Amino acid sequence: MRGLRRRGGRCGARVGWVLGVAGCVAGAFCCAGSAGAQVERDAVGVFSTKTAASDSQGMPRWMPYGGVHEVGVWGGVSWVSGPIWGYRTQVHYAPVDVRYSYVMTAHERFTARYSPEVTALAWLDEPVVDGNNNVIGRKHTFGSGVSPVGFQVDFRPSRRVQPFWSNNAGMIYFAQRVLSPQGSQFMFTVDFGGGVNIHLAGHRALTIGYRYEHLSNANISLHNPGTDADTFYVGFSKFHTRGVR
Repeated sequence: MRGLRRRGGRCGARVGWVLGVAGCVAGAFCCAGSAGAQVERDAVGVFSTKTAASDSQGMPRWMPYGGVHEVGVWGGVSWVSGPIWGYRTQVHYAPVDVRYSYVMTAHERFTARYSPEVTALAWLDEPVVDGNNNVIGRKHTFGSGVSPVGFQVDFRPSRRVQPFWSNNAGMIYFAQRVLSPQGSQFMFTVDFGGGVNIHLAGHRALTIGYRYEHLSNANISLHNPGTDADTFYVGFSKFHTRGVR
């Protein structure tokens, strides 16, 4: 048990460090994007004013797709437990998230968005072991949560197919203790990944992406094994900009 707690401590320290980095990134983006927060207030000038550099819809020629606001949903599944931070293996994980994003700053080569998410449903499937560490069955647990820290950078905003990078941090509360009988129902999460947005007609987009997500209780219980999820997902989004149809 003492060894497990030491291992859990290291895992908690790692996730604490990662969450700290995410917080620093959040602060940096907020500072860098303080001027970008004017985007919605200046939408008439940036997104809607028809100048020689804008198209018939009023959007800048270098940003013909997307918009200031985005509302979407995505779902994915992880069938393999990654090895970076957590050490609980053979765990399957499938989340369904609702997301909102807002343009903080927009440039010809990239746009940066604040993108918090709500995990409407999270399914975690894990092995059940006996005293000799032999797998004797599997357990399914459901939960939900929120990720208030979220950022996304979209590249090539003038193209219909736009690569992106994203990261999120938050928490999920499960109906039962997960990953260990001495574990916790409350799990912190942090993830990073990327993918592509394929923009469709009517300011809509199809998303195909990948996330590496770490789940850990940060040592708030007796045992903190933690686990990592390699999640492949697809999503759908609708964009809106005030004054632009």
